[in-house]
Amino acid sequence: MTEKDTSPARRDYPTITLQEKYGQSREISIDRELLIIGRDPECDIQIDDTDISRHHASISSTSEGVFVQDLGSANGTFVNNAPIVRIQLKHLDVIQVGRAMLVFNDLDNPGLTGAGDRATAENEFTFESMATVIRQLENNIGVVFKGKPDVVRNMIVCLMADGHLLIEDAPGVGKSILVQALAKSIQAHYRRIQFTPDMLPSDITGANIYDEKLKEFRFIPGPIFGNVILADEINRTTPRTQSSLLECMSESVVTIDGRGHVLPKPFFVVATQNPEDYHGTYPLPEPQLDRFLMRLSIGYPSPEAELEILSSQQASHPLSRISYVIKGSDIVHCHALVRGVTVSDKIKEYIIKITSATREHPALTNGCSPRATLALMRCSQSLAAYCGRNYVTPRDVRSMVKVVLAHRMTLRLRHQGEWHNVENVLDSIVESIPMANEDAEA
Repeated sequence: MTEKDTSPARRDYPTITLQEKYGQSREISIDRELLIIGRDPECDIQIDDTDISRHHASISSTSEGVFVQDLGSANGTFVNNAPIVRIQLKHLDVIQVGRAMLVFNDLDNPGLTGAGDRATAENEFTFESMATVIRQLENNIGVVFKGKPDVVRNMIVCLMADGHLLIEDAPGVGKSILVQALAKSIQAHYRRIQFTPDMLPSDITGANIYDEKLKEFRFIPGPIFGNVILADEINRTTPRTQSSLLECMSESVVTIDGRGHVLPKPFFVVATQNPEDYHGTYPLPEPQLDRFLMRLSIGYPSPEAELEILSSQQASHPLSRISYVIKGSDIVHCHALVRGVTVSDKIKEYIIKITSATREHPALTNGCSPRATLALMRCSQSLAAYCGRNYVTPRDVRSMVKVVLAHRMTLRLRHQGEWHNVENVLDSIVESIPMANEDAEA
């Protein structure tokens, strides 16, 4: 990445922090009325990325504030993960063009918003577009992962809801293969982290290393800087290392030596873990579990599916036969579409009744947090969009209750004989809260 404007930055000008490859970054002063971002060498901020158009976006400085505008680019411009046409920037807003991340800094006017100036995009990405994306993903993953369509569906729902996924099951049932098939289906950066007991947090997030040649510290990004992250056997490392993912998963930011580094979107962490009764495991603490939007179990395949697995891998591994079918920017467009799915007040009240009941149930040691309530709503929106609807029904909510809430709670010891697991308690709670006209439009 290169910058044509080499004039020195002044403190009274807003700046853009451009995160470049190899952990380098530079400050670009917005000291002119117009800056063009694109792949063309004549652009004011040139970014060498095939996902970026020749003239991708512009940053304009006016008496009303600083604005970013998409210039009809092929893959779109995003501000704080939402597609835009033209929008006024605030301090610490994050602009994404292609794989490049730009952070806007305006310390002199941190609260400048300008009523009516935030013109978000008319999202041309429709439910039909999302249905095409989902169909391509499912077909491509189905070449590799056999016999569990409900697991594939829930993983895609979690991805479209802009959350993170935890897969817990015995070794060898296809946890890692499922994630690799998803990653290979998306034209985005894939990173795999194999967790071991001797890992350190810096092995994941990266570290500042002193460069003898330049006589300065340089940030070397860790494997967390990717789009699809496979955190394999996450419960085989220590809680100290596990906790390094908290900020990454919650805020999509990594703070090293007091300086934040923004992670690109889409950012999807899929962690696999063995059951807690396996040797050499460190159970994930409750705050870490709460960062996962959803937890899934795969289970053993049926005899028919296992026969298909044997046949598909007889000559070569099916992973070698697939390639990407969608772009990472398609996923970010889906995120914006999901957030626009309608949730009526009755549906919100229904979700709150379910989560409130978990806080009062005598068999549970703890109830659902407000974050869990929000997660249930977001997954219900995503499932509705997955089904091609722009509204949520009670059936969507019930379908997501166990996969979204079960891993956030534990059974009291004296009630384990009666209820066996948290899923049984959630089934009882849902049955006790009926909702009339559940299939009516919300």
